[in-house]
Amino acid sequence: MAEKERLVAGAGGIPRAEMWRGSDATTLARIRREARKALRKPQFWFGLAVLVPSLIWYGIFSFGPILQAFPMAFRYYKIVDPAHSPWVGLDNFRFVLGDQLLRISAKNTVTWAVLAFTLMLPLSLFISVCLANVARGRNLYQAIIFLPVVVSLVAVSLLFRMVLDPEVGQVNRLLAMLSLPQPRWLSDTKTALLTCVLIGTWKGLGFHVVILTAGILNIPTELYDAAQVDGVNEWQRFRHITLPLLGHTLLLITVLLAIGCLQEFTAPFVLTEGGPGTATYTYNMFIYKEAFQQMRFGIATAAALLQFAVILVITLLQLKLLRPQWSY
Repeated sequence: MAEKERLVAGAGGIPRAEMWRGSDATTLARIRREARKALRKPQFWFGLAVLVPSLIWYGIFSFGPILQAFPMAFRYYKIVDPAHSPWVGLDNFRFVLGDQLLRISAKNTVTWAVLAFTLMLPLSLFISVCLANVARGRNLYQAIIFLPVVVSLVAVSLLFRMVLDPEVGQVNRLLAMLSLPQPRWLSDTKTALLTCVLIGTWKGLGFHVVILTAGILNIPTELYDAAQVDGVNEWQRFRHITLPLLGHTLLLITVLLAIGCLQEFTAPFVLTEGGPGTATYTYNMFIYKEAFQQMRFGIATAAALLQFAVILVITLLQLKLLRPQWSY
């Protein structure tokens, strides 16, 4: 009996259950004191006054429509009479999955994503490594590279649409002066999608470069110094130090890039309107056509929910497969 009492007792012979209750009471009292202190601070009420309108805004115009999308996808939605929109079950999803145009748009979107990954990741990583080794003027170079990111994508697309015009565009005029071939760029089914991807890569390159450069600069310099003492060359430093320690940043970049590519709309819509033919017709353009041209909001919502499910699965797979097992 004495041995049993010793096991269930804590310091000073107090039973452990009573010690836990006392600890919980102390923690709760401390939380209450901190809460009372926060409520007496004007900064708390100022932050609350700023935050609450934003939450209300997002609740009404972001989260509200998302919740309404789920029942809408199962109805033949009538925008002029939503209350009398008949329930059609899975018919909207069957129509979407059986539409030939959706298959073309999905193929173009996947091709866009593959090309964007192939171009964006190596190029932004190379530029970031170069910038990280620049001791003077790094901020200026970053600002120049980042400048296209802050420019309107619509304005950029309209500009490239003019300069790449096969008849009167300045690019083909320059190529003609140099006696070089003049591609039809956005007017040829073989080059239109790649041209759009190149424009999108130029537009978004600075965003990824800034993030990757920050990640490289955050790696402890002691590791590079030790590697230099051991006689490690530049490629080995990059392969065995920079790349592994940049794992979390690369994961962020790949997730953001995948989400952006799978929702591409503005650039192909402004540059080519999905043409020539259906060469640049993306998945979001299919949703746009069904919703705002055909006025079939139920079908468009069903397509959007399928897109959401695909992006969610791809993101979860990226987080599972690419997440680094360790960090510094």
